[in-house]
Amino acid sequence: MGGDKLRRILFKGDKVIWIVFITLCAISWIEVFSATSRQTYGSEDYWGPILKHTRFLIGGIFFAWFIHNLKAEWIDKGSKIFYWAGLLLLIWAQVSGTTLNDSARWVKILGITFQPMEIAKLGLVMMTARILAAHQEEDGTSEQAFGQILKYSIPPILIILKENFSSAALITFTIFLMMFVGRVPKHQLLKTMGVGAIIGIVGFAAIMSAPESIKSTRFGSKVITWQHRFEGALRPRPVTAEEYDINENEQRTYSHIAIASSHIIGRGPGNSIQRDFIPHAYSDYIFAVIIEELGLLGATFVILLYLTLLYTCGKIAKKCDNPYMAFLSIGTGMMITTQALLHMFISVSNFVTGQPLPLMSQGGTSFLINCIYIGFLLCISRYVSTPGDKVTSEPQSV
Repeated sequence: MGGDKLRRILFKGDKVIWIVFITLCAISWIEVFSATSRQTYGSEDYWGPILKHTRFLIGGIFFAWFIHNLKAEWIDKGSKIFYWAGLLLLIWAQVSGTTLNDSARWVKILGITFQPMEIAKLGLVMMTARILAAHQEEDGTSEQAFGQILKYSIPPILIILKENFSSAALITFTIFLMMFVGRVPKHQLLKTMGVGAIIGIVGFAAIMSAPESIKSTRFGSKVITWQHRFEGALRPRPVTAEEYDINENEQRTYSHIAIASSHIIGRGPGNSIQRDFIPHAYSDYIFAVIIEELGLLGATFVILLYLTLLYTCGKIAKKCDNPYMAFLSIGTGMMITTQALLHMFISVSNFVTGQPLPLMSQGGTSFLINCIYIGFLLCISRYVSTPGDKVTSEPQSV
């Protein structure tokens, strides 16, 4: 059997997505291996972190490969399963989940600990695509779709908001973009923007005026944390070297040092210095390590990979005869790309919050869910790229 024929059998779907996916995974393996030096030094387990990440890489690639061989219609049928599984697991995490870093974000089943938030985000993107597809008319999406999207979006987003503001904002923004692309009536989108602006202003005022005394409660401590983050990002004041407490600003300070010392081509893979000082350099701040080691050229290349992925998702969506597949393609592309851009913004700005870089940061649940996104995209592209084999079935009602 020829190499080209074997490749066509094993790796179906859009070639660009495969190239972007494998390239991101390869860079991830190199950079996580470098960024986990602080972990290995502390535990004296020099191969443990990278072997763990390697297992997730192999498992994630298998997930993507397995899903891209499924029938595209099965993805539509799985929308409700993913949505309700994600919502129920979120509730379970609040009731009896594992609490780490003052957040009830983890659930442990059969000895496996994972974040239900990532499953909920996936399910919400799938459900939004399903609703938009079910309410398509000649001149856009019917007004009924907006109410249904709110009905399904508000419960999981509120639970996510309680534990992680940036993740709640990310999924809310992605859903809004999907509604915009889905041609939801403009007056409904404008009302959403207005209500969102009011909620944002009121919430910001409440956070900034919160007294330090509420810090004794778990939710109160989160409010005070965000208060300090807003103050640091929006009202930075000049401080002397004697006043500056580097221990209170470790992530921001050392990530900025890493970026400032990178230059055009960087220090080279594995030669980062600041990786040993940046907390969670292998996850929340891996882009800073990438810039330090690969330079501005390497960072630009990584950014272009994500933008290429988003552009390819749009091309796939345009070829789809089935509106659900089109909206799912756009939604998954937006979810991955907006999270990547948010992670990059955090790495180079004064704002501090935790968001992994999709398909690159170490982290089992997030990495595997993003591989499922890639599997969906490859599955959809496999059908639309084959003449006479397009997905043309009508979307099921919500």
